[in-house]
Amino acid sequence: MNKTKRFMKWSSIIATVATTVLALTALITVYLTVAAWRVQQNSARPYFVLRESPKVDLGKELGLELKFTNVGVHPAVDLSSETIVFDDRLAGKPIHHDESAIVNEIPKDTSSSLIMTVPNDQIDPQKSTINAQYVVVDLQYADPILNKSYSQSIYLKWNGVSEGEVKPIVHVRVEEKGKILDYFQKHNIDPQKRNI
Repeated sequence: MNKTKRFMKWSSIIATVATTVLALTALITVYLTVAAWRVQQNSARPYFVLRESPKVDLGKELGLELKFTNVGVHPAVDLSSETIVFDDRLAGKPIHHDESAIVNEIPKDTSSSLIMTVPNDQIDPQKSTINAQYVVVDLQYADPILNKSYSQSIYLKWNGVSEGEVKPIVHVRVEEKGKILDYFQKHNIDPQKRNI
């Protein structure tokens, strides 16, 4: 009888340990499944890139065109942008500060152009030398499937015109970003705030 009680006691302990191990394994499996699902959701979100080089047009006024493409799986809605153009010497106020919004949904692999026109009283496009300009674009948009909002800031630099030759638009170097943020703070500019 004593052996039977000991056997039952050990059987009970082994069953409890086995049940606990199975419960912990199930919890870990649920956690890993939820984590993988979140990663998959975030990888499907809308995301904008510049697939084509930005264009510079020196007609009667300076025109800059940036073509953004949604490379995410989900569409983007309520796309708004704030664009700021200012001298790379970081002197003076911005020569262009504009907001715009797009009403239509932007599905996967669809492009949308952002065209900026800088008045010729700010930059004379006929000059043979034009100083380099920073171009900062802040995009805000929503994913209607995940019901989440996103923000992207893109920092570019147009290298201006030198001896009549139009220079390209390039991405800003890491060390330049801090100077740009200091410029924004000095001029009380927050690209993520919208008036529209």
